[in-house]
Amino acid sequence: MLNADAASLLDDGFQRHTVVLVGVTGDGKSSTGNTLCGTSAFQVSAGFKSETQELAHADYLCGASFWRVIDTIGLQDTNLTQKEVLDRFSTFSEAAAEGIDVFLFVVRWGRFKPEHDEALAAFALNCGESALRHTMLVFTHCDLDEETLQRQVLDPSAPPSLRHWLERIGGGFVGIDNTDGPAARLHVQSALTRLVAGHEGVRYSNEALADAREKLKAAEEAESKAFAAAVAEWRRGSGPVSIEREEGVITRPPINVER
Repeated sequence: MLNADAASLLDDGFQRHTVVLVGVTGDGKSSTGNTLCGTSAFQVSAGFKSETQELAHADYLCGASFWRVIDTIGLQDTNLTQKEVLDRFSTFSEAAAEGIDVFLFVVRWGRFKPEHDEALAAFALNCGESALRHTMLVFTHCDLDEETLQRQVLDPSAPPSLRHWLERIGGGFVGIDNTDGPAARLHVQSALTRLVAGHEGVRYSNEALADAREKLKAAEEAESKAFAAAVAEWRRGSGPVSIEREEGVITRPPINVER
């Protein structure tokens, strides 16, 4: 691993890559970052409370490549509003001037739950569809060999929501046990290297992030205005009003409220 001074002295002969850790609190996000760096670069949560509240990053060398790993706030942090979480999460761009090579979305093996589905949805809305093409799922606490993992993840009995996201994610998946130390590091580093090579230098850019967040903000403002207008119309006594925010999702003002 490199300290800040050493990293700043690297010449242009090194290939530079950036990885962003994404996930919910408690699934091993920071531990995966430590595995990649080969040391305790990131503080690990010992319980339900997230230790990662602000942007953190660490740098290391692997062969002729310089790698930056950025740890982010858990996307289901219950101490903050969803807007606050996404605002803090999006600060990863401050440490990635050249763009992002890979987003590692970390999930504890055997428990793909609604919170993971919601976190992936929030990630996609905040960063845009192009971010998913640079995303790889990392199943932590997983001691399965590659063949067994592939078979179980792709089995028809696997959670439908997981299969849905795997169809949209471009980087596939890998399973690791962070307690395996060097073996886990070699496994996930090899997967990263293959994925980056397949992208042929194309990165997710900060401009793509800014564009996605602007679209998300516009959609939220339009929904808020539509809801306010519907409530105002209902208060004028013009009859039942419904708003279709998304296909199949109907919002109606309450009917038992005194005018």
